[in-house]
Amino acid sequence: MYISMRHRRLVRIVAIVGLILTVFNEGLIAQQNELSLSSENYLEKTRNYYEMILETDSANYDALTNLGVIFQQMGDLEKSLSHFEKAVKFNPLKARAYHNLGILNSMMGRLDDAIINLNKAAYLDSTNPNSVRQLGVIFMQNEMFGKAIKAFERALILNNYDTESYLGKALAYWSLKEYDLVLVEINEMLSLGLWFNRMELLLADVYFKKKEYEKAKEYAKLDETENSSKAEGHYLLGVLYEMEGEREKAEFEFNEAFRITRQNPNYSLTIGINIFLESNITRQLE
Repeated sequence: MYISMRHRRLVRIVAIVGLILTVFNEGLIAQQNELSLSSENYLEKTRNYYEMILETDSANYDALTNLGVIFQQMGDLEKSLSHFEKAVKFNPLKARAYHNLGILNSMMGRLDDAIINLNKAAYLDSTNPNSVRQLGVIFMQNEMFGKAIKAFERALILNNYDTESYLGKALAYWSLKEYDLVLVEINEMLSLGLWFNRMELLLADVYFKKKEYEKAKEYAKLDETENSSKAEGHYLLGVLYEMEGEREKAEFEFNEAFRITRQNPNYSLTIGINIFLESNITRQLE
């Protein structure tokens, strides 16, 4: 079979491009591995530094706290817990020590201990909303929505511009199906110039539940524009189009939603509380 010079050149170019891409990808993987190794080395060196401090000063607050954070990042929660407990024992007036211990207890599923330590932190640092807000988050995650609302209200007394606490209250009301109260919280936020990630999706769902479908569609479209790579907005919009008898538009949105979930198995078609918690409210050690 005759192969033209042009075809041969094209084959050669494709082969060269393939080789370049292979080398490039291998370089990226090597860089990622190097970064991972660099991070591990940094943690190990930092750990050694603070452990040396504890050899001469076993009650050193900064060393105990930073080692607690390091062990948590390394996935050794028991060692992290041990260091945070020592930080509290030797520094009983440090709010940050109780805050970290409370969050770690929450991560380990020790709800009662988490509540006790975060309340202690809030008492010692009575002008800071962080520990009170974290209490609200923990109550939310454990479906104790009434207590969550009270905790977020306490945080808002300390800081009336605390976006995460407004969102927490809105999500608690949403979980209780008090949709008008969700709108009250969001309107209060908007009046203060506050916003949170995926606000339009939450509003779309609220109006859908209230059977105000035009408003639901309006906000679902806004969310789709801002978050076209997420499945939930597409799916809700598909449902709304289907209710209106717009089959082609509905089919398009459903196909997009299913395509995204196939490519990203962790994504969901349904709207759940974690969509908003994970993208807006952090649970960080300090």
